[in-house]
Amino acid sequence: MSTSNRSLPTPLRSTLGDKWAAAIISGILGLAAWWLVTVIFPRGLFPGPIETVNASVELLASGIVWTHMEATFFRTFLGFIGAFFVGGALGVAMGINNFGEHFSTPIIIIALSIPGIAWAAITTIIFGFGVAAPVVATAVTVFPYISLRIWKGVEDIDPDLVRMSRSFDISKVRLLRRMILPSIAPALFTAVRFGLAISWKIETQAEIFASNSGVGYRAIEAFSRYQYDTAMAWAAVFVVIVFLLEMAVLRPLERKVFAYRKEADFGVL
Repeated sequence: MSTSNRSLPTPLRSTLGDKWAAAIISGILGLAAWWLVTVIFPRGLFPGPIETVNASVELLASGIVWTHMEATFFRTFLGFIGAFFVGGALGVAMGINNFGEHFSTPIIIIALSIPGIAWAAITTIIFGFGVAAPVVATAVTVFPYISLRIWKGVEDIDPDLVRMSRSFDISKVRLLRRMILPSIAPALFTAVRFGLAISWKIETQAEIFASNSGVGYRAIEAFSRYQYDTAMAWAAVFVVIVFLLEMAVLRPLERKVFAYRKEADFGVL
């Protein structure tokens, strides 16, 4: 199919542009699919969009959302920071020499093979209720994904530049700061966005086992009391806030950092 055929104008696309038209159409289709699912179940068992919005408004009006949202965000960022440092170190080690690759590969394979929910149970047994269990569960689940992306970013560095740097006896710290980090900046951003996306999920799962606060804890508490609309509202509010964080912080930051790469289309990442 030619490009011109794929770009046939429609009233919505011609008015709003491809980006917003696609977003609106996908949103409408998503809400329609959600509503169709609610029709299958008995009334009240599976909340639809309207019931979820009403319950979300009540949660926001009560003010209780922000206390638990703050707890979830705090633990998520702690876990993500731990995952980023561990995953980044292993990823760089794997990319710069064979020993690092052979050393790190079994660790990453084993870590990838263990589900996040299992890590949540394990860390709860080790650390008990509190901050440590969900934070550690998030970190150990997310770091292998970050390692793999940074590893591939380091591998793409021109080996001639590395050999030239070594021939001039440049220190490893300077090599990392002046050549490796700028070269793997796109991989780092991808790792950050992907790592955060996984961190939200693992943190909320871990809160079911290991915490008495947070969005995951409140959602499962509402579910156990048969308050399905409230449980869905906790999830919906959380998704909206994470989406706004992505659109208002991460994407603008990424565009600013890579402003010099005019040819790149970061909107599709």
